[in-house]
Amino acid sequence: MDSLAGPTVSSELAQYLALTVALGGLQFVWSVETGFGSLYLLSLGMKKSHVSLVWLAGPLSGLVTQPLVGILSDNCTAKLGRRRPYIIGSTVAVVLCLVVIGWTRELTGSRPVPTIWLAVFAFYAMDFAINCIQASMRALIVDSLPTSRQDAGTAWASRMIGAGNVAGYLMGFLDLVRLLPFLGSTHMQVLTSIASLVLVATVAVTCYFSPEIPLARLPAQSDVSGSSLRALSTIFTSISSMPAAIKGVCRIQLFSWIGWFPFLFYGTTYVAHLYVATHTDVGGNDSSADLMEKGTRAGSLAMFAYAVSSLGFSVILPNFAYSSASRSVLRQRRSRADTLSTIGQIQQVLRKARRVVSVSLSKMWMISLVVFSVAMLLTLVVSTVRGATWLIAACGFCWAVTIWVPFSIIGETISEFNSSERSMRDEGRGDGYFPIDSADIPMEELATGEQGSSTQPEHEFGSRNEDVLQRSPNTGGLSAGTILGIHNVFIVVPQFITALASSLIFAFFEHASGSKPKNPDSQQAYEIALVLRLGGISSVVAAYYAWKLGH
Repeated sequence: MDSLAGPTVSSELAQYLALTVALGGLQFVWSVETGFGSLYLLSLGMKKSHVSLVWLAGPLSGLVTQPLVGILSDNCTAKLGRRRPYIIGSTVAVVLCLVVIGWTRELTGSRPVPTIWLAVFAFYAMDFAINCIQASMRALIVDSLPTSRQDAGTAWASRMIGAGNVAGYLMGFLDLVRLLPFLGSTHMQVLTSIASLVLVATVAVTCYFSPEIPLARLPAQSDVSGSSLRALSTIFTSISSMPAAIKGVCRIQLFSWIGWFPFLFYGTTYVAHLYVATHTDVGGNDSSADLMEKGTRAGSLAMFAYAVSSLGFSVILPNFAYSSASRSVLRQRRSRADTLSTIGQIQQVLRKARRVVSVSLSKMWMISLVVFSVAMLLTLVVSTVRGATWLIAACGFCWAVTIWVPFSIIGETISEFNSSERSMRDEGRGDGYFPIDSADIPMEELATGEQGSSTQPEHEFGSRNEDVLQRSPNTGGLSAGTILGIHNVFIVVPQFITALASSLIFAFFEHASGSKPKNPDSQQAYEIALVLRLGGISSVVAAYYAWKLGH
């Protein structure tokens, strides 16, 4: 009877926290890079057009690392499991890169050219390592949770990411050198030290409390991990055979991230230049350096408001969205909740309220893309720091949906397909008997002895019986690492587009302006706003495809 009831609320919560806390630490590191990396490189003497090219590190690393790590970890037979060896190794690499970034001037003797090149190399290497951790963490969540809890798992991941964002941007307007002088003598040194400690602590929690069953190598299993080129070939030939739901998600991501990358990398800089532009002619004794420092703090405050907004929405929104699996679980647990006296009554009221006001995952994604597009296009009329701060804060709603809904749809599709495959093999309806490896069975099913469900909910986004070439190594199901790696390709390709486009736009204005403009900060804020508006237009296309996904 207990096995039918499944895990308790407290055990579910502990598993969600253990699985996702490392994503919060990773997001803290990434918020440090995106929020302060551009200003840090500019302070080293780089041109703004060159800084744009530095951020090609993200798409270059994501284009190669996440798909490759996905398929290699799918086939990893290490004693620690499939995902944890990659998580631990990449964490060490990220920490080393953070130390180099914080102490770049000290390592090069403050020589300008070597300092810039070392910082650029560290950012590139760190992006590769971050992508490796992210790919492994997302796959670990899919591996560990059954179909009915994929939505909740990705919702908790979004909450942890939101918390990491809040903590990261909070550091931007604190006097860290005065508060924590033992961690460094400059703001960047203290910031990178804190990021290193946070990442190590959160990864340690996830790796210790989220055990994996080592993958047993089968005699007939091909040695995919032995050839990186063969692994990449397998990945890209598998794109055309993915389920329709995952193809739809990838199409939306391609257009939506053309808008997100400029926002994430230039949001702080946009508000900073807007602040300086609106305070230059006001009077006062502030030097240009002092004004820029205050502008940077204003930009950090705007991004902090966005991060807090995102965290708040990541807690609230999952209660007002549904997937096919989550609706099925609500119906299955109705009788159980009703027997819990007052708690059951409260749950019943919440279920009724949810049925009235909730929307599908695809519709919520579409709404968020429309809101983001409107916010970016409103930079046409916004000319004050306060107005820009409100626009950036409003995007917290959109970000909360972006880091939750796509992964929920993908995770549910993979888990449901694999559960169906297991059930068919157990009932002898497949092409033959295949040994089921315990690494493919969710953790709670290992504990309770359940392996799949006799009743599978009809998937909201497409048939689960589509022919998919890329299976998990031992079971014939979908490989979480490979699918998530392919999905990431459609996230990083837009960064190539935006990095090159923004670099061309900035270079055009640098050469077209000729002599120094009367108000250079106003000009730079205008240039960044132009890039943001182009991203807003692309988000309209993404919203259209999100609408099609729901139909």
